This record gives sequence, structure tokens and C-alpha cells, in this order.
Amino acid sequence: MSGRFLEIPCTTNPSLPPLRPWSDNASNRCAWEDCLSYWMAYDNTTFLVDVGLYHPRLTNLLTQDEKERELRYKTVISRQRFVVSRTILRHILLGILSEKNIDDIVLIRNELGRILVKDHPSIYISLSYSGPCVAITVGKRKLGSDLELIRPVHDKKIASSPLFNNYPSRQEDRVRRIIHTWTLIESCAKLYDKNPYLLLNDGTLFTRAYFASSCINRHMIFSLASDQEKFTDALVWLDTSGIKNSFPSKTMPKVLAPAAFLRQ
Repeated sequence: MSGRFLEIPCTTNPSLPPLRPWSDNASNRCAWEDCLSYWMAYDNTTFLVDVGLYHPRLTNLLTQDEKERELRYKTVISRQRFVVSRTILRHILLGILSEKNIDDIVLIRNELGRILVKDHPSIYISLSYSGPCVAITVGKRKLGSDLELIRPVHDKKIASSPLFNNYPSRQEDRVRRIIHTWTLIESCAKLYDKNPYLLLNDGTLFTRAYFASSCINRHMIFSLASDQEKFTDALVWLDTSGIKNSFPSKTMPKVLAPAAFLRQ
């Protein structure tokens, strides 16, 4: 199992947590039947999946409320992310809870929009998306997460925030630091159910939560925020090559090779 990372000190800003390298090798693979083992071994586990496994028939596994919410998204990629994340999340929970029927996994939303599992208050969930990747985090305490492609960001609110001062001189390092910092802000906002833009001028941000950050194949950054000082976490790609044995035949999608999105 993963979860043990080599920590790289962040020399560009000592206030940032270490950015841990992560790659899609065999040790970071998680089969469907391993979901329960990860749940038992770690406080938080993040499963990466490819939105390319989307198929319209997957909407058959959504509730009527979820089908209506899907239609509210304006872009195709947003609708696909919604369908894939809810479908895969239910199957992950199916393994964690050792349920036999997918219909027994009921997802609800509280007044702040946080996803909960009905009758299972000890399971906490955070979803994040970027590009073709979906990150599904399940944990035993309240958490927040964010996933971002490393790319230039043109946002005046971000540029004017004191949290983004003292950029390193090299363009590549500067872009990486900006994205890393933003994932910390976004994950902390999800942890405390806040608007991330309201935290841009909060100089105490990095003292209000505990973070773990990973650089995925050098082109994506994932950060996890917790109110618990010491926690164990694992970041894995979910092997969807066995998806035909996990989904009902009537909802069979055409899938990409495992972790194909990480090698693009």
C-alpha cells in the first residue's frame, strides 16, 4: 500500500508543507477488492479515476435528485465528472461498508452542500476534479481536498493576495508554488465549509489546518486538509480495468486503461 512518501522540503516558501512525489506505479495501484483494506489501514484514502470511463448509461445508477443536479451543469466535462464521481464513490463505499446492494448506499447533502453517507456519520467525503482526473477522498474525520493541474493562473484576486507574495524567480517554480498554495486554500475552504476566496487574505490560513500535498507525475498537485495534527493518508489510482465485474451489465461503460489520464 502507498501512504509512505519521500518528503521534499519546499525551499520557495518554508510555510508550505512538503510536496511529495507520486507516480502511477504498481505500488500505487488499488483494485476494487482492496478498498476496504485501505479504509482500515489509513485515516484518509484518495482514489484517482479517469473521467474517460464515463458512459451515459452510468446515469442509471444516480438517484432522481442527482440526475436533476447533473443537468444543471453547463459544460459536458462537468456533467461527466459529476456522474463518474458519484458512481465510483458508491462502489468504493460498497466495498468499505461490505454492502451487497448498491442501492443500500445512499448519498445525501447537508445544508452546506457537503456529501454524507446516510446512516454512516463516521465516513467523511471530499471530491475534487481537474482536467480528466477525479479525486475521491474518504476519511474517518472531517476533511477537505483539492486537485489542480499545474498551469499558469490568471486571476486578479489570487495575484493580489499576500499568500502569493515572494514568488520564486523561475517561471516553472513560480507556477508550481501558486498551484500548490491554491490547493491548500481550496482544501482548507472545503474543510471548514468556506468560500476559498474569503481565505485569500487570511494570514493564519496555514496554522488553522494540517496538510498533506503530493505532486502527481510532475503535472498535477493534490492537497488534503485536516483538523487532526497527525493523520495517515494514501493516494492511489483505482484500477478500473475490472469495472465490468463491478457495474451492472446494463450500465457497462467502455473504459480506458488504468491510470491512462496520468500518462497523457
